[in-house]
Amino acid sequence: MKKFLKILQITFWILLVAGTGVVVGFAEVEQYSRPCRQVVITVDYGAADVLITKREVDSIVLKTAGMLKGKPLGYINTASIEAVIRKHSYVAGVKVFENNEGNLYIQVRQREPLLRIINRKYESFYLDESGSLLPVSPNFSARVLVANGIIDDSYMKNPNYRVNILGIADSVYYDSLMTNLYKLTMYITHDKFLKAQIGQVYVNEGGEFELIPRVGNHVILLGRAVDLDDKFRKLFAFYKFGLNKIGWNKYNIINIKYKNQVVCSKI
Repeated sequence: MKKFLKILQITFWILLVAGTGVVVGFAEVEQYSRPCRQVVITVDYGAADVLITKREVDSIVLKTAGMLKGKPLGYINTASIEAVIRKHSYVAGVKVFENNEGNLYIQVRQREPLLRIINRKYESFYLDESGSLLPVSPNFSARVLVANGIIDDSYMKNPNYRVNILGIADSVYYDSLMTNLYKLTMYITHDKFLKAQIGQVYVNEGGEFELIPRVGNHVILLGRAVDLDDKFRKLFAFYKFGLNKIGWNKYNIINIKYKNQVVCSKI
């Protein structure tokens, strides 16, 4: 009797597993042949301005896979669509997936430009939060910090350039101008006051940085992108206890390059 019950139990589990497999198989076949009801495209811009629109993504999908609405989901190559969208200059990441209702979702994350660079040949391009270069959009303009001056780097010559952002320390000077620009831009961008006050970075003949503020008729001589905490702490103190009392247009040049001092002059 015990042997019979054991055989019955084993048979039950076999039939249960087989039945589940059949149900899953039918479900997969149904999902494979289910027509795509709609394509839902979303773009996550983060804190950045718009550089790529849902319409552009839709156009890329149309050229890559044709009209998706009404097409059986099993005939839609989501991996291929992802790969093509990911190649777009302004795309940081993309996910393409379907749900049980027959909807296809395309979720795009846009890259975030932090700095617009205008080199000495007047070529314009962006440096983004990951340290990569981006081309300027013909349709949109990102409202970000601007850097110009003696800059030889070019997006056209090196579109795949990326700053080595690992291990960047304030006490270390890196020869790469792009690395120093990235480091300075990140510092300014993540400080509420500096982000509102500094509108432009000029690179002079010596490869040092001069900051052009939005408020005040002066230029800030920063020097290299080192000891930034100390330099900007001096600038904050001078703004608070100096210019607030004597006037923001008193001096034309505020030099914070040197340790433990602020040197001001009038041209």
